[in-house]
Amino acid sequence: MKVVLVVLALFGDQSEIPEFKNIYVEPINQPEEDDPMLTIVNGQEVIPHSIPYQVYLVGSDGRASWSCGGSLITKRYVLTAAHCLDGASSVRVTLGAHNLVRPAAGSFTLNGRTWVIHEEYDDTNIDNDIGVIQLERAVTLTRNIQLARLPSLLDVGINLEGRTARVSGWGLTNGVSQTTTNVLRQVNNTIISNRECNNVFGIVRDTEVCLSSAGGRSACTGDSGGPLVIGNVQHGIVSYGSAYCLSNTPSVFNRVSSYLNWLQIHSDWRAP
Repeated sequence: MKVVLVVLALFGDQSEIPEFKNIYVEPINQPEEDDPMLTIVNGQEVIPHSIPYQVYLVGSDGRASWSCGGSLITKRYVLTAAHCLDGASSVRVTLGAHNLVRPAAGSFTLNGRTWVIHEEYDDTNIDNDIGVIQLERAVTLTRNIQLARLPSLLDVGINLEGRTARVSGWGLTNGVSQTTTNVLRQVNNTIISNRECNNVFGIVRDTEVCLSSAGGRSACTGDSGGPLVIGNVQHGIVSYGSAYCLSNTPSVFNRVSSYLNWLQIHSDWRAP
């Protein structure tokens, strides 16, 4: 098992967008029919502002900047992946966005006042890949800026296998050609068992959940930290996948319901 942290540069018209920060895990069992040259991340553009809790964040360590996704969980706190915050000396969060190069009316950017990554985050085995950002001020909710709905305590341990889930972000639309998107996109696919997922990666735990990439539809580079939603509840945070976003390789998400107590300690979110 090989874990690689990648900061992917963008070129061309989107060069003003900071590099993506992603974690790739080399599959221990690669499907023979999986050809990365055929990999197309078949997402579709969302109806603008139809995912009003999705945020775009930029972290910096003072030398380089990178981008990730996240979700607004209270008027003051944003949920994202720990690896999106690891090493950051500053964080900026954009709310109400759809097209990153053509800001919509009502979209704005705030600084992160403080941020916390899970104290047991492990960048070797990608354990506990969760973090929160406290914004510099509370935001006013609007039609285009709303709160994500997180699981309740009753959702802890429920079986999600076979459920249809949606993942959204501003990541790559092609894992090989590095084709990127200015606009928020989404894909829908099916939750698979952790056993099946672990046969691919070898490090999947009960605190994680996996999404099939059947049909070439999956999370890809740049989607890190973004929400995985079933129905209208965010059950996951984009954590890692394979390099090139291979078409027969699942994506792995931190399971939000495993961290409800942690969230209540480190933010002002309260479990329903």
